[in-house]
Amino acid sequence: MAQTKFSAGERVSITRTVGFSMSSTACRVVAPLPRDAGPQQYRVRSETETFDRIIDEARLESVMHA
Repeated sequence: MAQTKFSAGERVSITRTVGFSMSSTACRVVAPLPRDAGPQQYRVRSETETFDRIIDEARLESVMHA
């Protein structure tokens, strides 16, 4: 698999868009998904939710460790 911008376990935030409802809590990257065509996607999980989301790389931002 090619190098990805984010790796499993990394903390990220999801940029908000119209029609996307989610609190502004941090998420963790569960895994980068295989890239067949289109944008790189990641499986992420919010620290306050019990399910994963599939998000395009362009909508993720790195969260600084405090």
